[in-house]
Amino acid sequence: MMNIEQDLVAALEPIRQMTLAICVNHFFETGVYRKLEAGECDLDTLSRSLDLERARLGGLLGYLRNENIVSHDKGVYALTDKARLLGRYSAWYTMLVGGYTETFVQVGECLKGQGKWATRDVGKVGIGSCGISHYDAIPLTQRLMAKMDTPARTLLDLGCGNAMYLVEFCKTMPQLRAYGVEPSRDACLSAERIIAAEGLSDRIKVINKSVRDFLEGKEDLKPDVMVLGFVLHEILGQEGKAGVIDFLKTVTARYPAINLIVIEVDNQAANPTIMEHGLAKAYYNPYYLIHEFTEQRLMTDAWWQSLYEEAGLKIVNHDYPDEAVDSTRLEIGYLLKRRG
Repeated sequence: MMNIEQDLVAALEPIRQMTLAICVNHFFETGVYRKLEAGECDLDTLSRSLDLERARLGGLLGYLRNENIVSHDKGVYALTDKARLLGRYSAWYTMLVGGYTETFVQVGECLKGQGKWATRDVGKVGIGSCGISHYDAIPLTQRLMAKMDTPARTLLDLGCGNAMYLVEFCKTMPQLRAYGVEPSRDACLSAERIIAAEGLSDRIKVINKSVRDFLEGKEDLKPDVMVLGFVLHEILGQEGKAGVIDFLKTVTARYPAINLIVIEVDNQAANPTIMEHGLAKAYYNPYYLIHEFTEQRLMTDAWWQSLYEEAGLKIVNHDYPDEAVDSTRLEIGYLLKRRG
C-alpha cells in the first residue's frame, strides 16, 4: 500500500520552512532573541519587558521549542545552539523575509499584468542589506579601495537612504569622510539620527537633494571615490540601459577623476551548473526571483562589462567576496575610472 503519510511529510516541507522563516524573523524583530541572548528568561518576564501579549508569545515560543530554536526547562526559556547560529545571520532574514515577504505574496498577481510590479519594504531591505554587507560588500569594497592610485579620503554616495552604509564605512575606515545625497526628507532625518547616535556627525554629511539636482548643482565637494552597491540594476530596471549610461556619464563629467566602485550580482539564474551550488540555491535563487518582480534588472558580468565600455569607463580591477563567505563568484565588485 502506498505510504501517503511519508509523501505528505515531504510535500509539506516547503510549508514548514516558510512558517519557520517567518517566525524566526519575528523572533528577531520583536526583541525576543536579543532578550534571551542576554540570559534565560521566564514567559512573564519576557512578556512584560518586551510589552508582548503573554499567551501569544507563549504560542510562538512553543512553536520555536518544537523546532529546536529555544529550550524550555522548569518554566525558563533559553536559546539553543541552532538559535545562536541563526542569530549570526539575522540580516538575511531582515532583508529576504522582513523586506520581501510581501513581494513573494504578490507574485501571482504580478504574473497577470505587464507593468504591474510587486512592492517591498524598502526600509527593511536596506537594513538587512547593510547587515549582510559586513560579510561581503564592505570587505570587497575595501579591497577595491586599496587598488586605487591614492588612499580613499572622501566618499560620495548618491541615494544614501538612511546612511547606514556610510556609517559602516566610516566606522571601519577612520581616515574616511563621507557625503550622502538623498531626495527623501524623512530618510535624511533618519540618517541624521543614526549618524549622531554613532558619534559620526563630524565625518558624515547628508544632503537633501535629488541626484540630478545635486549633480547639476555647485556643491564644493571633491570626492575621490563613489560606491554604487547594488544601485545600477535599480536604475536599469526603471530607466533602461540608456538611463544607466547617462547616469554614469553625468557622474564622470562632474567628477572626471573619481574612482567608481560598483557592486552587482552576475545573473546566472539559467546556468544549471552554478545553480546547484548550495549558496546559489539558498540565497541567489530567491534573490533572482525577487528582481523579476520588483522593477530591478539583473544582468550578466559580460553585459555589465560591455555597458561600462559604452559609458566611457575602464575596469581598473575587479574582485569577489571572500570565498569563506561566498564561493559562487556571483557577486562582483568593479573598480572603474573614466577612460582618457
